[in-house]
Amino acid sequence: MFELRPTNALEKVVNRVRFHKRYASNRLVPRLTPEQEAMVSKLRRDGFVLLENFVSPAALSVMQEEIDAALRALDFQTPCLAQSRIDAERHAELIRNYLYVSDEKMAEMGLSFGREEAHSLEQVVRDFNPSTLTVYMLEYSEHYRRVWLDENLLAVVSSYLGLVPHLAEAYVRRNYPSPFRTMNHYWHRDLNGRHYLLKIFVFLSDCTVENGPHEFIRGSHKRFDLLNGKRYFTDQEVDAAYPPHGPDRDVGMVKAGTVIIEDTRGLHRAQMPNVGFRDLGYAVFVPFTEGSQTANYKFPRAGWESLTDFQRAFIPRGCLS
Repeated sequence: MFELRPTNALEKVVNRVRFHKRYASNRLVPRLTPEQEAMVSKLRRDGFVLLENFVSPAALSVMQEEIDAALRALDFQTPCLAQSRIDAERHAELIRNYLYVSDEKMAEMGLSFGREEAHSLEQVVRDFNPSTLTVYMLEYSEHYRRVWLDENLLAVVSSYLGLVPHLAEAYVRRNYPSPFRTMNHYWHRDLNGRHYLLKIFVFLSDCTVENGPHEFIRGSHKRFDLLNGKRYFTDQEVDAAYPPHGPDRDVGMVKAGTVIIEDTRGLHRAQMPNVGFRDLGYAVFVPFTEGSQTANYKFPRAGWESLTDFQRAFIPRGCLS
């Protein structure tokens, strides 16, 4: 169920039929520059490519102000896990299970808080100690739409995947120090696709060893003989296969404005912040088949109409608002 493996020849043929519209959209992909071709090559070799200072200081400042304003307006996803309501003894089994639980079960166990309990950002952080607050910014911000749909990035994404995927998810997470690690704080591989899966991370705050750097195992996106077949892996398991400070361990201690494109079939995790917080944007690229598109965010129709045909191809029609 959780095992990744290379796509075989028959599956490639089936996918050509299954995603024929996504392949047909390749005609929209601009010709790659030498720099973009080098990025695709590095992605194939290492599983990630890092772009420093990708977001201009002026745009970054606005994006930082917008995410802070959205959080202060309490416009984050609920129900949300309240770590202050976790009891180490009573919820020991859930903790051992990486706090992997549905929103419904979380609410049933009394471990979440809803919109009606939130009165201010400071009160939410103080009373509920959330490890993560998630905000969907594409609906409100032209600056976020510009970065998430930058044609230079989209061309690299499409060329790496071999088709024009959908922007399946797009959100920003603010991570706070918390007593218990949750799912994405453990080593894992993303399992929602064998070949058609790529993420773009946009760092909206400086990322240091103290506020939760992103980690990736170089080359693990194409090596499935190690640490495969489980939802999550312990630090000890990963350290045994890929020693700390070894050449394959990449720790993303980067400045705000940095973008990382990553094949998250490779082993990765987000470290838990010890101080402050970390704001990180996520864009998830996978293809959908007709009739299976999920509206995971809202994209204003006026903004969609201002896009190029290439950019529009990434937005599921079900996401238009």
